[in-house]
Amino acid sequence: MKTKINLLVFAVCASFGLNAQQGIIWDSEITVADGSVYGNARPRISLATNDVPLVLFGEAASGLLYVARLNGTVFGTPTGIVPAGMSTYLANWTGPDIGTDGDNVVVVFKAQPYTTADNYTVRSTDGGLTFADTVRADSHDEGQTWMPALDMDDNGNPIVTYMTFDAFGGDERIAVAQSLDGGLSYQPQVTATASAPGVACDCCPPEVVSSGNYVLSVFRNNESNIRDGYAALSENGGATFTSTLNLDNLGWNINSCPSTGLHAVIIGDSAYTVSASKGSGKYRVYISSVGLNGGLTLSSVLMMDPPTDGPGDTQNYPRISGANDTIVMVWEERVAGNMDIKIAVTTDGLVQTIVGYKSVVNADPTGTQSKPDVVYKDGYVHVVFQDYNSGNVIYRRGLVADVTGVNENNLLGLSIAPNPAKDLVTLSGISHKELRSIDMINLLGESVECSFESMNGLISVDLTNLESKGIYLMKITATNGSTHVERIVVQ
Repeated sequence: MKTKINLLVFAVCASFGLNAQQGIIWDSEITVADGSVYGNARPRISLATNDVPLVLFGEAASGLLYVARLNGTVFGTPTGIVPAGMSTYLANWTGPDIGTDGDNVVVVFKAQPYTTADNYTVRSTDGGLTFADTVRADSHDEGQTWMPALDMDDNGNPIVTYMTFDAFGGDERIAVAQSLDGGLSYQPQVTATASAPGVACDCCPPEVVSSGNYVLSVFRNNESNIRDGYAALSENGGATFTSTLNLDNLGWNINSCPSTGLHAVIIGDSAYTVSASKGSGKYRVYISSVGLNGGLTLSSVLMMDPPTDGPGDTQNYPRISGANDTIVMVWEERVAGNMDIKIAVTTDGLVQTIVGYKSVVNADPTGTQSKPDVVYKDGYVHVVFQDYNSGNVIYRRGLVADVTGVNENNLLGLSIAPNPAKDLVTLSGISHKELRSIDMINLLGESVECSFESMNGLISVDLTNLESKGIYLMKITATNGSTHVERIVVQ
């Protein structure tokens, strides 16, 4: 028996009060490089001129680092950036960092041996195709330094942060060193954490972000084993840091090092910081909203939508990016032994909105995907992560779109083909009895009328009535409330 059901025009549904929500229309995944040759440790991403992605990653055993540049739909051969005879300190939780200003690219790393070597930068002026020799970025001569990170200021100069120890391996602090000439040299370091209680967490990577006169250092603190997230603010371009603030007030008491840091983005006179903490009893991801003008003021601390409550279900290693009213964050989330890269996005500038959204970045719903990084620019999110199934670094780009009523909790086992499509697409893995509705949604977030029919256990969606060709989101809702959202290219 054949049953045909016409879907309602979306405007009718909207009159009953569905709220607008963000969706991401994903391109296909792209492998950055062969992990068996170049490694896949701790990928980081930045954008060169024309928003061309540059991915930094390395091979943990050798400490060698590479930068790969996207050429159209494939990444070119990775460029090695570590000089002959030098090795770097590289792990999944700490390692190098990359920043760009157009085609000016700077990479910072900690050289080996770990106990005595310094932090260095290398610089490219051709968009990551070639790199010059190393420049020492730190000026700390009385003890060890490590865990460097960087950001580019509004003038295209790198600002480097790193941890310092005294000559006896104590007094852990976070230092900041600026370049005034694009990365050819660095000014003497400034201690950012002098007014913070206790010391800095000795194996939790710090970060630094810059915008206008604001330079914000974010780090995990250690006050008698209370390891909350902290920030230190400079309002004079990094010359002095005069305001310090506890960013989460979770009182996380742990006498061993958690090896997880913070990340931040500055938008206007506000900063948004993300971190992971076990202060609630399990590793969960948090986002804090902080005012900057006149000193640090904490506006809110919110836990992201947690995973299920199994004993091994955790969240960790969040990263954040944003501009104007759009904020995007990614993290790794483990449920029942399976780890995915999750993403949250809001386009209204409200952290209260972002905490209710969660979607999966990786196309493969099985296995282990971890250690993500994200950059948002010009309406697109660019995400990289480690994929332990293939052993490679994976890159994926997505278009942020306002989509009404979409919640991307994917229905497992559902497949949609062909894609791209012309007249019909076929759904398998869901029966007509299990199906509540199908919506086709354009890039403006508007639902468009279509129809579907069920025959021989398959469901076919008619695309011939669509007003125009192009990219759509197909939202499939099951009778149990689960949904699946997939990007469909209609030719």
